[in-house]
Amino acid sequence: MNDPDISIVLFRNIVIAISILLIFAYAILGVKFPRIFAVAYNFSGFFKFKMKNKLGSEIKLSGTESFYTTAMFSASFSFVVFNILLSTPVWINQLNRWVPHNFWIGILLWLLITMIVMLICLLRYLFFTTVGWLFNLPLSASRHYQEAQSLNNCFVMSMGTLSIIFLYSHYLFPTLVIRLIVFAALIYLIYRIMNVYVKLNQLGSYSKLYIFSYFCTTEIIPAIIGLKLLVLS
Repeated sequence: MNDPDISIVLFRNIVIAISILLIFAYAILGVKFPRIFAVAYNFSGFFKFKMKNKLGSEIKLSGTESFYTTAMFSASFSFVVFNILLSTPVWINQLNRWVPHNFWIGILLWLLITMIVMLICLLRYLFFTTVGWLFNLPLSASRHYQEAQSLNNCFVMSMGTLSIIFLYSHYLFPTLVIRLIVFAALIYLIYRIMNVYVKLNQLGSYSKLYIFSYFCTTEIIPAIIGLKLLVLS
């Protein structure tokens, strides 16, 4: 990316193509799976601390609907990360060999990040089911897990929409926007922990040991790692 003008045009083409794919995929999700779309992207309940009724018993975590939703979360998350990587000089200098020099390499890089995020989500799900098995908890009692996923979906969709608005206007992330996303992510991670903790207590079927194990392994530690990566940008 030696020529700044060429870099901006290339970056514009890549992110516009990705954003169109995402919008199209969200449309398919809304039409094909309207029930899970309404649950996964329930913005009206984002700031509520009350557990949704029958959420855990109606949706299978290992079903096609949940897999599609996880894929959409991963693709949207990687879209935001992709934009930050290509808009931050520190990352560009450190990861120069990974910066796309043509359109298809850029698309492949986005897909690679998406697959990595999906793998992390899969490992998190496997760990969650293992812990549930150790504590003799059926998957029907995994409502708090889906509540956390719903919060993640809403937040990432919001950040993706914000990214599209700025990228369509400027084609690059202003420094202010990157700082805004990092700050929003920090506030969100703290809020998610508080929200899920309150909902776990509402269920009343989990021991203190389970709650401690769940938050340390699937909430607090991943949050710290994610924040450190964001601070590096």
